[in-house]
Amino acid sequence: MKRKTTRATVTGGEGVAGTDRVEKTPKLRLAILFLTVFVDLVGFGIVLPLLPFYADRFGASGLQIGVLVFSYSAAQLLFAPIWGRLSDRYGRRPILIIGLLGSAVSYVIFAYAGSILALLLSRIMAGVGGANIPVAQAYIADITPPEKRAGGMGLIGAAFGLGFIFGPAIGGLLAPVAPEAPGLAAAALCALNAGLAIFFLPESLSVAERGRRFVRRAIAAADAPSRMEEIRILFRDPRFVQILLLSFLFTAAFSSMHPVFPLFVDGRLGLGERGVGWLFTFLGTVSAIMQGGVVRALAPRIGERGLVRLCAIPFAAGLLLIGLSQNLAILLLGLTLLAVGFGGTLPSLVSLLSRAVPDDVQGGSLGIGQSVTASARIFGPFLGGVMWDLAGPTSPFVAGSVLAGLAALGVFFLPPIGDEASSDAPSADVRAATGRGVDPSIAADAGTGD
Repeated sequence: MKRKTTRATVTGGEGVAGTDRVEKTPKLRLAILFLTVFVDLVGFGIVLPLLPFYADRFGASGLQIGVLVFSYSAAQLLFAPIWGRLSDRYGRRPILIIGLLGSAVSYVIFAYAGSILALLLSRIMAGVGGANIPVAQAYIADITPPEKRAGGMGLIGAAFGLGFIFGPAIGGLLAPVAPEAPGLAAAALCALNAGLAIFFLPESLSVAERGRRFVRRAIAAADAPSRMEEIRILFRDPRFVQILLLSFLFTAAFSSMHPVFPLFVDGRLGLGERGVGWLFTFLGTVSAIMQGGVVRALAPRIGERGLVRLCAIPFAAGLLLIGLSQNLAILLLGLTLLAVGFGGTLPSLVSLLSRAVPDDVQGGSLGIGQSVTASARIFGPFLGGVMWDLAGPTSPFVAGSVLAGLAALGVFFLPPIGDEASSDAPSADVRAATGRGVDPSIAADAGTGD
């Protein structure tokens, strides 16, 4: 008996998105896309714990370190939509390759940076290169049917979680070997992945499909006034605005510690670059366990609003405890509480945001949510750096705890949303988001941990 085979619908050798959906997803393509996102997050994880140490060697102030940290997120916020539009016009593959090669160059600059300006240039370039992660998500959407897309997107989430776990550990291990070793390792990973994409990753959009999308985008641009009206309608809903505010406060609170945490821990406990790298790995691991296990188990019982309420207080308490810690045990307890809080609040808020609006404005609402959290990852490091300069090493963590505390207070005034108005059962969104052990708002924004 002959075995039946399923052939992918192609045009001119290229998978066609839209009307001619690829029926069978090639595993090699998904593997390369997984590596693309994984390498981006490994590189980010390598640099984040080391960046304050490198900047401190050049006499950088807290504010300057904050600028170095948030410049990555700012570049991503600016370039993510640009790369997205270019990928619709010229294809996903070239944009992914350009992003990987740009990231490789940025890490070489980081490795040999001789000034604060060189460090800033490297972070901006890394942010521009890392802004291609939404293009990887779009590639998956191109080659997978709707019923299998969640699994493909889950790979992106898994890559985020694993990248932020392994990156800091690699950076911490390599930094004592040579100052340039972590940057060169990140550059080599990006270059290797770019080579895989060049030789083994085909284009997902045919020329005909790119033309159709270009026409649709032109039509959508002509419809801009109606889109502005859609945004105005969304902001007239107090629940929508409240969820956005909570997302901003929690994200800003978490990111406020990033520019100062390495120097704080080294100054107070003398752990050095390697020790700080392992602490970031610990934070990422606990957060992944929280999102992939604990939250997934609790979601069907208490709902998204209940999850945010449950995790908000540990979030604020963890930040405060980190700032007050005088020994490693208290520091680890603070990091654990912070990871539990972060892992429970952000995925639930993303789901609540999607449930607070009608289905026909889902894209617009989530896009606004991504912009708000990206803005928070700019404000947070700025706040942490300024507080470090003005009020001392403990103050950034106290300030972050205050922001998280305000958000925790606001959570208890959040009204029932969606099905929770009549039932506490959560939507499938939060179960899917937490099932891969990664915060989906980071994935959507390409680089959250920042």
